[in-house]
Amino acid sequence: MRISKRENEFGLQIFIEEDNSNYLSIFYGGNLDLYWTIHSNKRTLENDSKTDTFTITKENYKLYNLFENLYNNIKEINLFEDFEEDKDRYRVYNQSNYQELFDEKNKTITWYSDETAHEIANYLKIKKEKNCFIISFNIQEYIEGYDRDFASLYYIPIRFRNSGSRYDPFNIIFMRMYEKLKDVDDINEYGHQIHMEEFLYEEEHQKILSKTL
Repeated sequence: MRISKRENEFGLQIFIEEDNSNYLSIFYGGNLDLYWTIHSNKRTLENDSKTDTFTITKENYKLYNLFENLYNNIKEINLFEDFEEDKDRYRVYNQSNYQELFDEKNKTITWYSDETAHEIANYLKIKKEKNCFIISFNIQEYIEGYDRDFASLYYIPIRFRNSGSRYDPFNIIFMRMYEKLKDVDDINEYGHQIHMEEFLYEEEHQKILSKTL
């Protein structure tokens, strides 16, 4: 899973490439809010699906581990190190829209973009599977009278506000993950240390390929 990084005027923009037609970028915008954006050439004028998906596998285990930590920190409400406040106010009383944010039954995180109103905002879903995370970026139908959320034929952005998010303070977990992403190297770079999980993933992947040939 190819990872590249590029400096912009607001910091480091991180690109995670799934294949030649699909990649994810994570960066801070000029408003100093965090953005996750999927870029896909799979959508065309003839195939303008309202959903694009991205898969994080153990191919790059350090990257996979960051998504696993993100998922677990939201699930377990680990907002800060040694966070010991009453967590029932989130789970039981739905503070910070937690019951929408985390669906334990379906093992899914859902984040409606902070760009505009909930009713029309783009939204992100992160679903935990056995050996991967499936990330879907979704566009809602526009409703007259609302400020539009932005999306184009080839990309869908999700905004995580630093201030005023409907899920505050869970935005902190996404910001923290971004900082750790800066240290993840590209598996194609010289000197990348192969993790055992990467080796096992590749071995299993090759077995599956051989069965289909």
